[in-house]
Amino acid sequence: MRPSVVIIGAGPRGISVLERLGSHLAATGSKQPLDVHIVDDAQLGAGRIWDTEQTRTLCMNTLAGAVTLFTEPGSTVSAPVIEGPTMYEWIQILRGESVREQAQSMFDRFPEILDASFDEEVRATRVESNPSRALYGAYLRWCFRVALGLMPEHVTVHQHHSRAVSIDERDGYDLVHLADGTELVSHSTVLATGWQQPHPTAEEEQLASAPGTWIAPGNPLDQDVQQIPAGDKVLVRGLGMGFFDVMALTTIDRGGKFVEDSDARSGLRYIPSGQEPHFIVSSGRGYPYLPKSEYKSLPPKAALPRLKAVITELTGEERLHERIDFGEQVYPAIVKDAYEAYYRVLAQTRPDALTAGIETVVETIDASELAELDIALELFVPNPHNRFSLSYWQDPVTALVGDQQLSVEDLTSRIAEHMVFDIEQALLARDSAVKAGLWSISASRKPASILGAEGRYTYDSRLSLYKSFMAFGQMVGSGPPLFRTQQLLALADAGLVSFAGARPQVRVDGDGFVMTGKNIAEEVHSSTLVDAWMYSPDTRRPA
Repeated sequence: MRPSVVIIGAGPRGISVLERLGSHLAATGSKQPLDVHIVDDAQLGAGRIWDTEQTRTLCMNTLAGAVTLFTEPGSTVSAPVIEGPTMYEWIQILRGESVREQAQSMFDRFPEILDASFDEEVRATRVESNPSRALYGAYLRWCFRVALGLMPEHVTVHQHHSRAVSIDERDGYDLVHLADGTELVSHSTVLATGWQQPHPTAEEEQLASAPGTWIAPGNPLDQDVQQIPAGDKVLVRGLGMGFFDVMALTTIDRGGKFVEDSDARSGLRYIPSGQEPHFIVSSGRGYPYLPKSEYKSLPPKAALPRLKAVITELTGEERLHERIDFGEQVYPAIVKDAYEAYYRVLAQTRPDALTAGIETVVETIDASELAELDIALELFVPNPHNRFSLSYWQDPVTALVGDQQLSVEDLTSRIAEHMVFDIEQALLARDSAVKAGLWSISASRKPASILGAEGRYTYDSRLSLYKSFMAFGQMVGSGPPLFRTQQLLALADAGLVSFAGARPQVRVDGDGFVMTGKNIAEEVHSSTLVDAWMYSPDTRRPA
């Protein structure tokens, strides 16, 4: 039997696996025939998230110039580097602009004529733009075509537009069953599935059978957002990407308009269509993901000197097989890097806020234990408002209201007021000390993740502090583009969004749902509940 590989998932990860496989096989010089099967019931190349036919309202969280599906010089890959255009370079080529020779050369080998419906967006896109997900899908589809075109001649790629539903083992091979009845025999199977829906929990089964309307977690394109009623109060759990997507789909895509208004505290005013719901939103942390800074360019590289030193030490040949305690060996460096980043920007923009030179402050950061860091720095930063505090940002709602339980109206007022500060800091960009410190935390996630790959972090440290650090870094650094936060505040000011704080509890009651929470003194009722988030992959309870 011919050797065969099955790749389940034809989105960005599946394309990358296909491209790297082709690069590796071309380098070996092998002529052995190979069958590669790529399987997806979504759009092949774009996958479900980046479907090119979706509404242009939904955008990427990543900047056009920060995305590529090609390897770059210095990439830590074993197969040869194959260079090609970043997404922004690809857009520049479509506009007839000059780009790197390697980028142009790859495009010339695989020319593209983009659907005319993208013309306006292509003309308007800058390196710091957040492209529509549909346009990224078009880039991915082109990258998929490139990966297929670069595959060695002895490799046959079979494309299956169907869903893989189960895998059995038979005689040492994988037998992959597709929804259309096809069975694929595989020597090696790659799960490149991205987001997955696990089997419902007992609570979710109860919500699904409730008399009200429950919209289960998932990709907003797969959620039946049309079920969300206009004019009614709607309970929402989630204040990250999923919520911002649902927010846009039920305002902009229902005819509402955001217009610039210098008198509005968000900088925007919302003109309703009358088809909007009134969202009452809560989440685990209770505060919206922070907006990305408006750098007018790609974001700056975070320095991370201590984390880089720790990584160099722990990846040395003699220590490469040691287990790592994230909390003891890695996290202190991450925190101290963030403090230094904050105070360096503060020293540049507000030198009067410090009573000592920045080098003295940095020496104090290095000499202090984490538990003593804030106290040690008080001497040099007399005004508490000028001090950096990670605990404040880890639990912003508690920082705003303490242990009080407020009415939804009062809590909304406090959170909305603080969102003004978030917007101001995002606009300050490189001149915001807060953003510098938080960006350092966010930028630490990737190197910290790579360091702990292959099971190097101890189980306990991965399950506790590492997990919470990654979630925190996502909240402060992988939030929405600034305009989405401005839109959210404009909706709050228009009376169409209220905040219900942290740790929501939902129960089925009467003809709908009741939400309570840590920060609110009242019960909130609605016949509609939206879970605006996506599951973490979990192979233990597959759907």
